[in-house]
Amino acid sequence: MHTDTTDKKEIKLFNQLSSNWWNENGEMSILHSMSEARMNYIRNILIKYFSIKSNSLKVLKGLKILDVGCGGGISSEPFARMGAKVTGIDLSSELIRVAKQHSRKMNLNIEYLHRNIKTIVDENKKYDVVVALELLEHVNNLSNFCELLGRCVHSKGLIILSTINKTALSHLLVIKLAEDVFNKLPRGTHNFKKFIKPEGLSEIFKRSGFEIKNLKGISWFPLNRWVLTNNTSVNYICSFVRS
Repeated sequence: MHTDTTDKKEIKLFNQLSSNWWNENGEMSILHSMSEARMNYIRNILIKYFSIKSNSLKVLKGLKILDVGCGGGISSEPFARMGAKVTGIDLSSELIRVAKQHSRKMNLNIEYLHRNIKTIVDENKKYDVVVALELLEHVNNLSNFCELLGRCVHSKGLIILSTINKTALSHLLVIKLAEDVFNKLPRGTHNFKKFIKPEGLSEIFKRSGFEIKNLKGISWFPLNRWVLTNNTSVNYICSFVRS
Protein backbone atom coordinates (compact mmCIF):
# COMPACT_ATOMS: atom_id res chain seq x y z
CA MET A 1 0.00 0.00 0.00
CA HIS A 2 1.26 3.46 -0.90
CA THR A 3 1.66 5.38 2.37
CA ASP A 4 3.63 8.49 1.41
CA THR A 5 1.73 11.55 2.66
CA THR A 6 3.66 14.07 0.55
CA ASP A 7 1.94 15.93 -2.27
CA LYS A 8 4.82 17.26 -4.38
CA LYS A 9 2.56 19.63 -6.34
CA GLU A 10 1.49 21.24 -3.05
CA ILE A 11 5.12 21.62 -1.93
CA LYS A 12 6.02 23.30 -5.21
CA LEU A 13 3.10 25.72 -4.85
CA PHE A 14 4.05 26.71 -1.30
CA ASN A 15 7.70 27.15 -2.27
CA GLN A 16 6.48 29.69 -4.82
CA LEU A 17 4.42 31.51 -2.17
CA SER A 18 7.25 31.73 0.37
CA SER A 19 8.50 35.22 -0.51
CA ASN A 20 5.08 36.72 0.27
CA TRP A 21 4.32 34.67 3.39
CA TRP A 22 4.57 37.47 5.95
CA ASN A 23 2.71 40.04 3.89
CA GLU A 24 -0.52 40.26 5.89
CA ASN A 25 -2.30 41.90 2.96
CA GLY A 26 -0.98 39.51 0.33
CA GLU A 27 -1.85 36.00 -0.79
CA MET A 28 -1.60 34.65 2.77
CA SER A 29 -3.95 37.29 4.19
CA ILE A 30 -6.61 34.74 5.10
CA LEU A 31 -4.15 32.70 7.19
CA HIS A 32 -2.99 35.82 8.98
CA SER A 33 -6.51 37.04 9.69
CA MET A 34 -7.58 33.57 10.88
CA SER A 35 -4.64 33.25 13.27
CA GLU A 36 -6.18 35.15 16.21
CA ALA A 37 -9.29 32.96 16.33
CA ARG A 38 -7.25 29.78 16.10
CA MET A 39 -4.86 30.92 18.83
CA ASN A 40 -7.71 31.89 21.15
CA TYR A 41 -9.12 28.38 20.78
CA ILE A 42 -5.76 26.69 21.31
CA ARG A 43 -4.74 28.83 24.28
CA ASN A 44 -8.02 28.20 26.09
CA ILE A 45 -7.97 24.46 25.35
CA LEU A 46 -4.40 24.07 26.59
CA ILE A 47 -5.03 26.06 29.78
CA LYS A 48 -7.99 23.84 30.60
CA TYR A 49 -6.50 20.52 29.49
CA PHE A 50 -3.17 20.94 31.30
CA SER A 51 -4.77 22.73 34.31
CA ILE A 52 -2.63 25.83 33.79
CA LYS A 53 -3.44 28.52 36.33
CA SER A 54 -1.03 31.22 35.20
CA ASN A 55 -2.38 34.30 33.46
CA SER A 56 1.08 35.51 32.46
CA LEU A 57 2.21 36.18 28.91
CA LYS A 58 4.26 32.96 29.14
CA VAL A 59 1.19 30.88 29.88
CA LEU A 60 2.43 27.90 27.83
CA LYS A 61 5.86 27.76 29.44
CA GLY A 62 7.05 24.18 29.85
CA LEU A 63 4.94 22.72 27.04
CA LYS A 64 6.63 21.10 24.05
CA ILE A 65 4.67 21.83 20.87
CA LEU A 66 5.18 20.32 17.42
CA ASP A 67 3.77 22.51 14.64
CA VAL A 68 3.38 20.20 11.63
CA GLY A 69 3.26 22.00 8.31
CA CYS A 70 4.41 25.16 10.04
CA GLY A 71 4.91 27.09 6.80
CA GLY A 72 6.61 30.41 7.46
CA GLY A 73 5.76 30.34 11.16
CA ILE A 74 2.38 32.09 11.45
CA SER A 75 1.36 29.73 14.29
CA SER A 76 4.78 28.78 15.65
CA GLU A 77 5.60 32.36 16.61
CA PRO A 78 2.54 32.94 18.85
CA PHE A 79 3.25 29.63 20.61
CA ALA A 80 6.81 30.75 21.28
CA ARG A 81 5.64 34.14 22.56
CA MET A 82 3.42 32.30 25.05
CA GLY A 83 6.47 30.49 26.37
CA ALA A 84 6.19 27.08 24.69
CA LYS A 85 9.19 25.19 23.39
CA VAL A 86 8.28 25.02 19.71
CA THR A 87 9.46 22.77 16.91
CA GLY A 88 8.10 23.59 13.46
CA ILE A 89 8.46 21.17 10.56
CA ASP A 90 7.59 21.64 6.90
CA LEU A 91 8.41 19.96 3.60
CA SER A 92 8.92 23.31 1.87
CA SER A 93 12.58 24.24 2.17
CA GLU A 94 11.78 27.80 1.13
CA LEU A 95 9.17 28.22 3.86
CA ILE A 96 11.54 26.86 6.50
CA ARG A 97 14.10 29.41 5.33
CA VAL A 98 11.50 32.19 5.61
CA ALA A 99 10.41 30.95 9.05
CA LYS A 100 13.97 30.91 10.39
CA GLN A 101 14.66 34.36 9.00
CA HIS A 102 11.49 35.86 10.46
CA SER A 103 11.90 34.26 13.90
CA ARG A 104 15.42 35.69 14.15
CA LYS A 105 14.02 39.10 13.23
CA MET A 106 11.41 38.72 15.99
CA ASN A 107 14.05 37.47 18.45
CA LEU A 108 12.19 34.18 18.98
CA ASN A 109 13.85 30.85 19.74
CA ILE A 110 12.04 28.31 17.54
CA GLU A 111 13.45 25.08 16.15
CA TYR A 112 12.52 24.90 12.47
CA LEU A 113 13.27 21.69 10.59
CA HIS A 114 12.93 20.81 6.92
CA ARG A 115 11.58 17.30 7.36
CA ASN A 116 8.42 15.22 7.30
CA ILE A 117 6.30 13.76 10.08
CA LYS A 118 7.62 10.24 9.43
CA THR A 119 11.13 11.37 10.37
CA ILE A 120 9.86 12.69 13.71
CA VAL A 121 8.19 9.34 14.36
CA ASP A 122 11.33 7.40 13.39
CA GLU A 123 13.34 9.53 15.83
CA ASN A 124 10.82 8.59 18.54
CA LYS A 125 10.28 12.21 19.52
CA LYS A 126 7.22 12.95 21.66
CA TYR A 127 5.45 16.24 22.32
CA ASP A 128 2.84 17.50 24.76
CA VAL A 129 0.90 19.08 21.91
CA VAL A 130 0.90 18.33 18.18
CA VAL A 131 -0.83 20.84 15.92
CA ALA A 132 -1.53 20.78 12.20
CA LEU A 133 -3.42 23.89 11.12
CA GLU A 134 -4.88 24.23 7.61
CA LEU A 135 -2.75 21.26 6.58
CA LEU A 136 -4.94 18.17 6.26
CA GLU A 137 -6.40 19.43 2.99
CA HIS A 138 -2.89 19.47 1.48
CA VAL A 139 -1.59 15.96 2.29
CA ASN A 140 -1.93 12.60 0.61
CA ASN A 141 -2.97 9.42 2.45
CA LEU A 142 -4.77 11.26 5.23
CA SER A 143 -5.37 8.15 7.35
CA ASN A 144 -1.67 7.36 7.43
CA PHE A 145 -0.80 10.98 8.14
CA CYS A 146 -3.18 11.13 11.11
CA GLU A 147 -1.78 7.88 12.47
CA LEU A 148 1.71 9.43 12.36
CA LEU A 149 0.46 12.52 14.21
CA GLY A 150 -0.81 10.27 16.98
CA ARG A 151 2.57 8.61 17.34
CA CYS A 152 4.24 11.98 17.98
CA VAL A 153 2.18 12.94 21.03
CA HIS A 154 2.76 11.86 24.65
CA SER A 155 0.27 9.40 26.12
CA LYS A 156 -1.52 12.23 27.92
CA GLY A 157 -0.90 14.80 25.21
CA LEU A 158 -3.19 16.61 22.82
CA ILE A 159 -3.59 16.87 19.05
CA ILE A 160 -5.18 20.03 17.63
CA LEU A 161 -6.25 20.26 14.00
CA SER A 162 -7.98 22.85 11.85
CA THR A 163 -9.14 22.18 8.32
CA ILE A 164 -11.97 22.64 5.82
CA ASN A 165 -15.26 20.75 5.95
CA LYS A 166 -16.36 18.83 2.87
CA THR A 167 -19.63 20.57 2.03
CA ALA A 168 -21.21 22.31 -0.92
CA LEU A 169 -20.82 25.58 0.96
CA SER A 170 -17.07 25.11 1.51
CA HIS A 171 -16.64 24.31 -2.19
CA LEU A 172 -18.47 27.51 -3.11
CA LEU A 173 -16.73 29.81 -0.63
CA VAL A 174 -13.19 28.42 -0.62
CA ILE A 175 -12.66 27.37 -4.21
CA LYS A 176 -15.20 29.17 -6.39
CA LEU A 177 -15.20 32.51 -4.59
CA ALA A 178 -11.98 32.85 -2.54
CA GLU A 179 -9.78 31.36 -5.26
CA ASP A 180 -11.51 31.81 -8.61
CA VAL A 181 -13.46 35.05 -8.19
CA PHE A 182 -11.95 37.27 -5.50
CA ASN A 183 -8.34 35.96 -5.59
CA LYS A 184 -8.19 35.86 -1.79
CA LEU A 185 -6.26 32.61 -2.13
CA PRO A 186 -3.87 31.53 -4.89
CA ARG A 187 -5.81 29.65 -7.56
CA GLY A 188 -5.31 25.90 -7.28
CA THR A 189 -4.46 25.96 -3.57
CA HIS A 190 -7.28 23.60 -2.64
CA ASN A 191 -8.66 20.32 -3.95
CA PHE A 192 -12.23 19.60 -2.84
CA LYS A 193 -11.54 15.86 -2.86
CA LYS A 194 -9.13 16.37 0.05
CA PHE A 195 -11.62 18.18 2.27
CA ILE A 196 -12.99 16.07 5.14
CA LYS A 197 -16.01 16.22 7.40
CA PRO A 198 -15.47 16.24 11.20
CA GLU A 199 -17.15 12.84 11.53
CA GLY A 200 -14.80 11.40 8.91
CA LEU A 201 -11.78 12.79 10.71
CA SER A 202 -13.12 11.46 14.00
CA GLU A 203 -13.47 7.99 12.50
CA ILE A 204 -9.87 8.05 11.26
CA PHE A 205 -8.50 8.93 14.69
CA LYS A 206 -10.76 6.44 16.44
CA ARG A 207 -8.84 3.67 14.69
CA SER A 208 -5.67 4.90 16.44
CA GLY A 209 -7.34 5.16 19.84
CA PHE A 210 -8.20 8.88 19.87
CA GLU A 211 -11.50 10.67 20.37
CA ILE A 212 -12.57 14.09 19.18
CA LYS A 213 -13.16 16.91 21.64
CA ASN A 214 -14.09 20.61 21.56
CA LEU A 215 -15.21 20.88 17.95
CA LYS A 216 -15.74 24.52 16.90
CA GLY A 217 -16.31 26.31 13.65
CA ILE A 218 -14.18 29.22 12.44
CA SER A 219 -16.40 31.65 10.58
CA TRP A 220 -15.55 34.75 8.58
CA PHE A 221 -17.33 37.99 9.35
CA PRO A 222 -17.13 41.34 7.52
CA LEU A 223 -13.98 43.45 7.87
CA ASN A 224 -11.80 40.36 7.45
CA ARG A 225 -12.51 39.08 10.95
CA TRP A 226 -12.66 35.41 11.95
CA VAL A 227 -14.48 34.20 15.05
CA LEU A 228 -15.12 30.87 16.77
CA THR A 229 -18.70 29.69 16.26
CA ASN A 230 -20.81 26.54 16.40
CA ASN A 231 -21.06 26.58 12.60
CA THR A 232 -18.60 24.01 11.23
CA SER A 233 -19.92 24.00 7.66
CA VAL A 234 -16.79 25.60 6.18
CA ASN A 235 -13.77 25.80 8.50
CA TYR A 236 -13.44 23.95 11.80
CA ILE A 237 -10.93 23.33 14.57
CA CYS A 238 -10.91 20.44 17.04
CA SER A 239 -8.85 18.52 19.57
CA PHE A 240 -8.09 14.82 19.92
CA VAL A 241 -7.13 12.92 23.08
CA ARG A 242 -6.50 9.25 23.68
CA SER A 243 -9.72 7.48 24.52
